[in-house]
Amino acid sequence: MVYRSTRIRMLALVISLSTIVFCAQFSIAENVATPPLGTIVTQGNIIVGNSSAPTGTTIFAGDKITSPQPSLINFDSGSRIEMTKAAATFSRHGETLVINADEGLIRFNFKKGESVQINAGKFKITGIGNSNHIGELGLNKKGQIVMTVTEGTFSALNTETGTSTEVTSSNALSSSSQASAMVGAGSSTSSAVSTAGVVAATTASTVGTIVGVVEAVQSPEVQ
Repeated sequence: MVYRSTRIRMLALVISLSTIVFCAQFSIAENVATPPLGTIVTQGNIIVGNSSAPTGTTIFAGDKITSPQPSLINFDSGSRIEMTKAAATFSRHGETLVINADEGLIRFNFKKGESVQINAGKFKITGIGNSNHIGELGLNKKGQIVMTVTEGTFSALNTETGTSTEVTSSNALSSSSQASAMVGAGSSTSSAVSTAGVVAATTASTVGTIVGVVEAVQSPEVQ
């Protein structure tokens, strides 16, 4: 009887240990199976986390990308962004692509149907409607931003004041001390000139000169 009782206890212990190991392996498999967000397609000095990343590097939720040079990222959804002297962290909350922008110039082309949220400075910026969302956003280390849109509409919530505004092709969002909260964009020509000027002013600490900003904004890579 004692012998049989001991065998039963040992068998129970083995089963318990096997269950723990199986569950741990299952949990690890779930983490490994996390789908990627996209791929870096630009050659050069791109940093993912604290490591240099060559072209073709896959990015996952939670990765921080730092781009000393113009860098192009293709997302698995078909959307893409170009970063110039910028830093941002990417993730997905449900179906929504979330970009936490730290600084620099980010050009974006979000495909129709892509749910997107950009956190920049004191603004929470969300895409509205089922259309393409194309434009650019400049952000400096002080949290000052400027955002222009050539296609689609965004809602920009000021998390400090609680006020919300729409960013469209005719209204550029700016939090710089040199501009009002919403900058009316007159003709397409004057809009491009004024936008380039504001981007240069608000991202001077990270992008450098107006020439560099305009070249980055007009780069054909994200067309």
